[in-house]
Amino acid sequence: MIRSPDPLLPLWHATAPPMREGASAAADAGVELATRSAQTIVIGAGVTGLSAALHLAERGASVMVLEREGPGLGTSGRANGQIIAGLQQSPDAIVATYGADPGERIVEFSGKAPDLVFDLIARHGIACNAERSGWVQATRWTRGLKALEKLAGSWEQRGAPARMLDRQEIGEVLGTRVYAGGWLDQRNGMIQPLAYARGLADAAARAGAAICCGVDVTDLTRRDQQWILSTNRGELRAETVVLATNVYTSQLQGIAKALLGRTYLSAYSVQLASEPLSESQRKTLLPQRHSCGDTGHLRLRYFRLDGEGRLVIGGPGWITPPRSASAISFCVLEHSARRMFPQLEGTRFQYRWAARDTLTPDLLPHLYEPAPGMFSALGYNGRGLAIGTALGSVLARRVLGEAANALPYPTTDASSVPLNLPAAARFYLNLAMERWRH
Repeated sequence: MIRSPDPLLPLWHATAPPMREGASAAADAGVELATRSAQTIVIGAGVTGLSAALHLAERGASVMVLEREGPGLGTSGRANGQIIAGLQQSPDAIVATYGADPGERIVEFSGKAPDLVFDLIARHGIACNAERSGWVQATRWTRGLKALEKLAGSWEQRGAPARMLDRQEIGEVLGTRVYAGGWLDQRNGMIQPLAYARGLADAAARAGAAICCGVDVTDLTRRDQQWILSTNRGELRAETVVLATNVYTSQLQGIAKALLGRTYLSAYSVQLASEPLSESQRKTLLPQRHSCGDTGHLRLRYFRLDGEGRLVIGGPGWITPPRSASAISFCVLEHSARRMFPQLEGTRFQYRWAARDTLTPDLLPHLYEPAPGMFSALGYNGRGLAIGTALGSVLARRVLGEAANALPYPTTDASSVPLNLPAAARFYLNLAMERWRH
């Protein structure tokens, strides 16, 4: 068995192919950037920033991406890798919130987000173990079936290939008996998320974007109708700035932190990856290679198989990251995985890692324009790979001058999370951990 040298190294970091040579300026980290310029600077090289940069560069814009570490090394490259249509809110709830016409545009746009992901993968030849084998949302309780029937029906009415699964069928599809039923959405699939991010970076670089790693942006100020960016490698100027920092937005200073840094909460999720399963195990555990997420909140589980047949399963962590492989969040998740899948007896889990996620009060991502020439998308609530890619393309359209009201996703005003919400979040997370301990 190959063991990870880092006890908290994500599986994806160990198995992703390297970026194409010359695509990243990471090796040039000691060179000052002040002599370089770009019409648009994108801060953050996760899927949103890289998608924005790619779409901008393909349309001839001068664009530079600034990244503190490397493409995909934040939350994007630590995700479970599920590509899911739609948002955490149901289509009916979105329409009720935004109104019929705007709501339906959001629903249609988010429902087609996987199409964009798999199109980019095919068009740019991104090697990321992409599979469009379908996604199941499951519930452990019969009382939860009515809500899933309504959700599946709302998507089916809009033309999505969705259908319900009863207890017997979902047991056969997933290889576990813990679920009472669920629904299957054939639009969805899975990828190796870090390989996908690196592939987007390669594609953006080939299109003409400058990908500059090892750059720590500390402050942004507006002066003479330009943005001034203070970095560890000099001062930069740009006409427009795209903030694609998501959960790390609060670490910036100046306008970005003041106007956007308080619009979300953050918490950590944790994941495990097993050693490759045997052929006999794969016949009963996710035999059709669907990915899955259940309807739990405090006890959420989401899982899939990777390209080599490892089970990759995730769930809630804590408001601080786990410090070691023996952290209680990992122990709870492993115990749960073994109870769900008796087929795992004797199978070892090789990888354990955490990812920091954004949580918004309405469970929806938001586009923001907090100041002239500043554009941002953040707040993915655990579904960032598909919708983050799609919103990156919308940010590019907006930067290039398309009217906000002509876009398929609305721009909203930034508002701070209520002061009592972090305390409530801590309370419920603590309650969840206490429940798991017993």
